[in-house]
Amino acid sequence: MSSQLRNIHRLKWRNNSSPLISSFTERCTNNKDRHELEKNTEFHSLNSFRYYHATQKKEILPLIAVGVGFIGLYSFRALKRMDKEWEDYEEELREYNLEHGINNDEDVDNAFDGSAASSSNSQATSSVDQAKLFRDGTLAIDLGTLNIRIAHKPTSGDAKPNVVVNREGKRATPNHILFEADGNFLTGSLASSKLYERANSSSPAVNPGVLLRGSDDDIEPSILNHMVQKVISSCAKDALEQAIGRKTLPMQNLFAIDRADGYNVRPVFIYPPKCDQSNDNNETLRKYREAVQSLSLPDSISSFVSEPVCSVAGAKFYDLLPSQTPGPVLVIDVGASVTSMSIVDNDELKHSSQLDGFGGESLVESLMDYICKDFYNSKASDVSDTMAVQRIYDASKDAILELSSGSKKNLGRVQINIPYLSVDEKMQPKHLDVGVSAAVLNQEFNDLISSKIVGKSGPQQNFLSNSMPTPTTLTQLMSSMIMQVMESSNSNPFSLNSILVVGGGSRSPAIQKAIKEAVSSLAGDQYTQEKVIIPRDELIEELTVVGASLTK
Repeated sequence: MSSQLRNIHRLKWRNNSSPLISSFTERCTNNKDRHELEKNTEFHSLNSFRYYHATQKKEILPLIAVGVGFIGLYSFRALKRMDKEWEDYEEELREYNLEHGINNDEDVDNAFDGSAASSSNSQATSSVDQAKLFRDGTLAIDLGTLNIRIAHKPTSGDAKPNVVVNREGKRATPNHILFEADGNFLTGSLASSKLYERANSSSPAVNPGVLLRGSDDDIEPSILNHMVQKVISSCAKDALEQAIGRKTLPMQNLFAIDRADGYNVRPVFIYPPKCDQSNDNNETLRKYREAVQSLSLPDSISSFVSEPVCSVAGAKFYDLLPSQTPGPVLVIDVGASVTSMSIVDNDELKHSSQLDGFGGESLVESLMDYICKDFYNSKASDVSDTMAVQRIYDASKDAILELSSGSKKNLGRVQINIPYLSVDEKMQPKHLDVGVSAAVLNQEFNDLISSKIVGKSGPQQNFLSNSMPTPTTLTQLMSSMIMQVMESSNSNPFSLNSILVVGGGSRSPAIQKAIKEAVSSLAGDQYTQEKVIIPRDELIEELTVVGASLTK
């Protein structure tokens, strides 16, 4: 090969169209050299074509193999973990079926049919922890006479129950509902804020919790059930989003087991015992079942536990009851508009009696009447300006809460100021500015007891003792009710484990003082100090719903 051809091989070729190649080709006079040059040029352009600063390609097959290996190992471990969880679930389901006499070859829907529903006491004491069958734990719902409270307990055994706060940051939501003319409805504080304002309208704000406890036959059961479901669904969806952390689906069944169309939580509903007669208890339980059955799929996954049993369970969880002292527990539950006294022994309800129309809201009504007599010279029920009555109600409620807080700043006195409440004869604005002391409020409360509660009940009342005189004060009323429970249940006060005070109305210092004085008048001061248990702060209201979330 000539020297010209060797020089060409030392070049870094880009392509065949290089001017340098053309010049060398033209200068080759020997046909053999020309042919060899053209041949080598074509071969180099096909096999050795490279740009300057280019890097050589690397094989990626080993990297792909490593990635596939990692993915396969992770998938294998995930499948093994899923198989283990499924085996645990099937084992718990077999235990549940065995407990309720259900064949293991039946599906989930048949396993939770109506025949599987048992009484509240058996559900509360069942040896099988039904809550473990639900991935998202237990949700307890307390539909009271004024507010609805919800507590959630995760499935994990060491997880503690907690009361779920609503979007407003409050631990209780008013259970009122208000239907608008266009078919929409309001619930919670939006509805309760129009309680007196819409009292005389064709669509007033109603309280399903009170209606469900009563025996008013004027309300169609389907309408009442619809209102109860709307109130519970609205609050429960909010609570589930707060507790579990995911949005709900637009569905009818809020609670479901092992399905994708509902929250996988076990709902526990708290119901009030009407009295110690089994027929009334069954009737109350039936009404509650019918009211909430469409919220669950299947409906028999719901549990129903009586209020006093839940209160005792909550007190045991917080170690409020003496563990070394045997005997039943007397539960005094002062709600918003119902006061009940029950005997609970070994997690079973033995006796219960209740007084309708008396509770924490009675204090608010007494203060409203006092303000209206001072401002309008008439009772609140006789004032025609419903918007003004609504403002008085809101201010009275805040004043009762301030007096019940036990703060040393108010010194047993509260100032109520409502500007522009009304106008005078000259169309000038009138403002309300009045101070109320706890002593004045107690006197108004005693007058309410004599006139509206005891006076209207008549001689056949079943919540007062026949061996005691007719009560005229709050202390006497509590004494008579406690004695009636002891007499009807054939219980000895000195055999009680404790006297547990719960309910939102019992946060009032006046009611707490009356209960202590009533017990002291029956058994002495030493007995009162040892037996009467009053939980502090909001726990006195939340003890029942927390106890319900702990039931098995």
